[in-house]
Amino acid sequence: MSADHETGPANDVEARPSPFAPFRRRDFRVLVAGQSLSTLGDMVYLVALPFVILGAGYATSGLSLTLTGFGLARVATALPGGALADRFGARAVMLGADLARCAALTTLAVAAARGTPALGHLVVVGIVLGACEGAHIPAYRSITPALVPDVELPAANSLGIAANLFANVVGPPIGGALVALVAPWPAIGVDAASFAVSALALLAIHRTPGTPDRAPAGAAGSLLGFVRSSPLYRTVLLMTAVLGVSVGGTLEVALPVLTRARPDLGAAGYGWLMAALGIGMLGGGGSAGALTHGRRQGPIVIATLAVNGGLLAAVPHVGGLLPMAATTALIGALDGVLAVLVMTATQRMPPPRLLARAQGLISMVTFAMFPLSVAAAGLVLHHGSPAAMFHLTGLGFAAVAACGVASRSLRRL
Repeated sequence: MSADHETGPANDVEARPSPFAPFRRRDFRVLVAGQSLSTLGDMVYLVALPFVILGAGYATSGLSLTLTGFGLARVATALPGGALADRFGARAVMLGADLARCAALTTLAVAAARGTPALGHLVVVGIVLGACEGAHIPAYRSITPALVPDVELPAANSLGIAANLFANVVGPPIGGALVALVAPWPAIGVDAASFAVSALALLAIHRTPGTPDRAPAGAAGSLLGFVRSSPLYRTVLLMTAVLGVSVGGTLEVALPVLTRARPDLGAAGYGWLMAALGIGMLGGGGSAGALTHGRRQGPIVIATLAVNGGLLAAVPHVGGLLPMAATTALIGALDGVLAVLVMTATQRMPPPRLLARAQGLISMVTFAMFPLSVAAAGLVLHHGSPAAMFHLTGLGFAAVAACGVASRSLRRL
């Protein structure tokens, strides 16, 4: 992003594109279709995996080991994956990741169909999947700006995020039905097939000319130099770290403990609240491009953070399932809007030659914060209550919003 982009008005006078304008572009349609199908496959696999591991008699330690391998590999490959995408092209990295995941899942599906897969096999597949996802995400986030004009980028991100969120909603029921009616291994096969389809979609994308370099003269040629030169990017990294270390543990640990302790909620209530969160994210992410076009993005980001912090702090004190579901749906909607705005901003900040690496650094921070968040939630719950975790998370959002107010580059975005 040039200095004018970072410190001047974010929106010049230009025609407002349709929220669905990116779908007029064949390559973008193909990309979104392939990625959505692979996400759906991932959700199907996510449901099947515990049944494969626990059904094989490995107990929860086997599941923990597999997921730990996945998480560590994902953190380790995010930044190298971005560097490879900048060097060899985003599509090449995405294609390699999809083919590797297809092969790994195919071997696991065959092993599960024949009997009991070895624990080592499960762990290795988890590591392969984590490594490929870590490399894939920065590449995916860097390919969209090459497929649509810059003016359509917010709408494109909005559509892409909405499609993936929809896959996140419909995938688990499909996986649950396959496991219940047939067996876990067909669900693994579905995920393997989804990566094969995604690879074919990537091959079907026409070659596109390189994105014009938006970097100003004398811009830093390395990722470290870019980070040093961009206060806006550093602000986003700080936001990512603070929010990441609080949100995951709040939703994955504190919320189920809170619902379990309340007779009016219980396990079913937790399921409904998570569904409301997902529906809210789908609505917010899908409409963000249209709702925010023509407006300064920075003040919207700051206001969204502040309001979300207040809502999260209030969740433990909302009575009844319906009011809590409405609150979590609103939280999800604001999160969806925030995801689109931040992704679009970070795609526009660096020069194209550093785009995937810049996305890889953000992804690495995001991935690394999740286990820390879960650990922090466990510590807070050990010494306090679920409400305390929600309050701390609300304070975290408020602190990030305050940092945004203090950041001139974000205010003027």
